[in-house]
Amino acid sequence: ALEASVHSGMFGGAATDPRAALISMRASLRDEHGNVTVPGIRADQVWQGQQYDEQAFRTDAGMLPGTQRLGSGTVSDQLCARPVITVLGIDAPPVVGAVAAIQAKAAAKLNLRVPPGEDPAQMRDALIAHLRAVAPWGVKVETEAGELGYPFMSNTSSPSFALLAGALTDAYDGVETVSSGEGGSIPLTTTLSKINPTADIVLLGVSDPESRIHSTNESVHTEEIRRIALGEALFLRRLAAHLREDEQVS
Repeated sequence: ALEASVHSGMFGGAATDPRAALISMRASLRDEHGNVTVPGIRADQVWQGQQYDEQAFRTDAGMLPGTQRLGSGTVSDQLCARPVITVLGIDAPPVVGAVAAIQAKAAAKLNLRVPPGEDPAQMRDALIAHLRAVAPWGVKVETEAGELGYPFMSNTSSPSFALLAGALTDAYDGVETVSSGEGGSIPLTTTLSKINPTADIVLLGVSDPESRIHSTNESVHTEEIRRIALGEALFLRRLAAHLREDEQVS
């Protein structure tokens, strides 16, 4: 927006402010309830599986009292079935040491989570088109698209999934195994599914709220490691027995 940073006292209020423009563009991605509002990106999907209890989610996410949960759907709708656009980083001078200046440019890294059944390329293009359309004051918008990650959904009705669910239930002393949806499904799963459409692919791992994945003090409880290892061992034993039975029948 500017050839170089300028003094805010001398030019502020009249000179184009790229950071203010970036904030305005980011604010246009959601409505007042937190729903995604980008033309061309559907955001009304409904999750048909296990529902995440509202209060349990607030506790697990560490939401402070008085804060409002985002989205007009259920917690599971928002986490498992609908898209979300998250700001992962913003290039800006830190508060400590900041000077009275309007920066010449501003940059942000956005993450677009694509739910199952949606086309990531189409959604990416819709997001870029929207950002260009809402950019205020004639600021120049440059975008650099990252690698596409395609959504994946496991076949929870398969015999292998039932065997795994039973093994995990036994490993956790009879606590029923439930399935969930979330961002972070490895893009490789979609590739493997395309290569071998008849294969059963199930994602599991230790990522309970107390593990604080991608946060400070990230950790895994040793008891979780023991139980998940036991569950996998039980599953492999039962899968081998199941495959032997199939061979005998055939």
